[in-house]
Amino acid sequence: MLNNFVALDFETASGKNPCSIGIVEFENGRIVSQYYSLINPMIDKFNPYTVRIHGIRKEDVESKRNFKEIWVDVKRFIENKIIVCHQSSTDISVLKYSLEKYKIDMPNFESICTLKLSKSYLNLEKNNLNIVADFFNISQNSHHNALEDALVCGKIFLNFIRKINDFEQIKEVGGYYINGRTPKKRSYNFHVDGDETFCNVDDYLRKKEMEKQKLYSFKSISSNIGKKNQSNKLQEQTFVVTGIFINFSRADIKKSIEDNGGKVSSAISKKTNYIIAGVNMGPAKKAKAESLNIPIISENDYLKMI
Repeated sequence: MLNNFVALDFETASGKNPCSIGIVEFENGRIVSQYYSLINPMIDKFNPYTVRIHGIRKEDVESKRNFKEIWVDVKRFIENKIIVCHQSSTDISVLKYSLEKYKIDMPNFESICTLKLSKSYLNLEKNNLNIVADFFNISQNSHHNALEDALVCGKIFLNFIRKINDFEQIKEVGGYYINGRTPKKRSYNFHVDGDETFCNVDDYLRKKEMEKQKLYSFKSISSNIGKKNQSNKLQEQTFVVTGIFINFSRADIKKSIEDNGGKVSSAISKKTNYIIAGVNMGPAKKAKAESLNIPIISENDYLKMI
């Protein structure tokens, strides 16, 4: 099940040399265990910039175990697990580097990146861990503490899998890796409401082809930044765009509205003609829209309008 995973975070002394590790294990969406340790990276100099970020100095770890010595504790969290990181390219590269440094066999694991999910779905100006945490109302007391960052990353991932019940889509968007490498063949199982359902390869390929056609038709309308008013189909229509969108970015939808003669507003009012809503539309906005009898439409409903 996708909601069985391990959230992982490293803090580094310099380059890919870790000086601390934080791990939080989730089963059925609940925390079942946590692990934190300082790590002696066995190097002479710490990067002053990274020290300012996490506050771990060379003298703090000189008496601590090195990565090879903590691996006896860490291995069970990694082997045959789904590893979730915020910017997994960094954390997984630290893991791989440390394993190679001490000539430790690479365990089997899969990894997914919440940073990539955030960039694809949230339409935030920045996608730093603390900013994404604020978006989901996740409290964070000690940013850049490896255990705290792992915990927050895990909670962020839970928010995504609750909103996006398609395992294949999460893997595709979230930079899915096996043992730190892109798999040659992908699994074709999907998760719906926590249970696994299965489809054959032909069904899956047809589904993806339909998604591509939808995306292509939308992009063909909204991709040309240089042109304004490609049509007047939405003239004198005012839209509010809200929520998390699955197929298209919020910025693309807004640009498409303007390119077709419509207006985009950030607030719902009597002048609003339509609300294009993704998942996670706020209850206050929904209540206001209903009180003003403003139609709430999906991204695909909007696509049909243009």
